[in-house]
Amino acid sequence: MILNGVAYERFARTEPAVRDAWRSQLGRHVLTVGGIEPRKGSLDLLEAYALLHTEHPDVRLVIAGGETLFDYRDYRAHWETPGPPNLASTRSSSDPSPTDELPALVAAADAFAFPSLKEGFRLAAMEALAAGVPLVVRDLPVLREVFGPAARFAATTKDLADQLGQVLTYHDPALRTAGRELAARHTWSQAARRHLAF
Repeated sequence: MILNGVAYERFARTEPAVRDAWRSQLGRHVLTVGGIEPRKGSLDLLEAYALLHTEHPDVRLVIAGGETLFDYRDYRAHWETPGPPNLASTRSSSDPSPTDELPALVAAADAFAFPSLKEGFRLAAMEALAAGVPLVVRDLPVLREVFGPAARFAATTKDLADQLGQVLTYHDPALRTAGRELAARHTWSQAARRHLAF
């Protein structure tokens, strides 16, 4: 198997002023990147966030991405249904983010949620690791194989809320270091060499 690369330097060395501007605008937040759709586990994330919000009412949920290629109107309608009081005001909509702003937006996050049920290379999660952002992913065998000690794993929505709460409360330098090291190993030049050899 030949894996994709990650633009490690682009995410690991973001401009502090731009990153801080995002932090100032969004406050403490959990970020996810991608469309709102079933394979992304978006509704599971929203349910987990509702649980997380009771313990961390100052933390927002931010979704960077946009519309998908498929028709998920019913799923999207469920997502947009008002939740508990104060919850809707702490969710940021999924307006597309310009690609040049993405590294700073990712680096500004306090945690990155990746509750996907089906994925390819998981590029957005690797980019978060490159930026030094703690990662919480769905507990799937393939994700354990890829992320190992660089992430925290959650099988249920409650687990997802609990693990996000843990990374928001306890700043674990070892987790961040493991994440950066993993992302740094996935270079585009290495991917290209493997393709050429193949």
